[in-house]
Amino acid sequence: MSLVEIVQRSGLPQSSTYRLASNLVETGMLTFDAQSKTYAAGSRAHRLSLLLGGADRIEELLEPALDSIAAAVEETSFFVLAAHGGPQLVRYKVPEIGARTFVHPGFTYPLHATATGKVIAAFGDEDLRELLANAPLEQFQPETLTDRRKLLALLTDIKAKGYAVNDGELDRDVFSVAAPVFHRGHLAGALGFVGPTSRVPAESAQQSIHRLLDEAARLSQLLAN
Repeated sequence: MSLVEIVQRSGLPQSSTYRLASNLVETGMLTFDAQSKTYAAGSRAHRLSLLLGGADRIEELLEPALDSIAAAVEETSFFVLAAHGGPQLVRYKVPEIGARTFVHPGFTYPLHATATGKVIAAFGDEDLRELLANAPLEQFQPETLTDRRKLLALLTDIKAKGYAVNDGELDRDVFSVAAPVFHRGHLAGALGFVGPTSRVPAESAQQSIHRLLDEAARLSQLLAN
């Protein structure tokens, strides 16, 4: 909508409407297209609507996707929401294949040292990329990438491939893969799986990655409806 249309719909003075709209653009609730001179819902508004309007629906849609990945990979599957305050684990699924050790996806997702964090940094909108710009690049393991220039190049590669990998960069001997899930064109979160490196070696994970990408694309399509 244009500023004039917002004024007409809201009944507010034009100066007040412009000030409020500018503030909402700064917080990510709105976006402004300089070419068409129009405002639209921003990435933060989309994530907020996803949380407030569809928590039950997200759970309903996630269940078959997580079941499918966990069964195919035989490791823990998970979904992390790209919330404004940082990534939040929403749900995870452990496969039913008897007694064996499984890796929990955890609750913290450094943007440089986890598959989930890299996906959010690579595919997120500007307000999410700001988290990376201000985040300390802590050296968790010898494999952890702490060179910001190399990290930015890696994020470009992740965006081209459509997924991110973490091979022992946060926790030793833990391997994970994550793919982006979108809500009407904006990043909603990351769908992934995690397990011991010995059981999910990087060189033989390609088939599992294809399954993950298929489920992430299907989930994005369902969230758009």
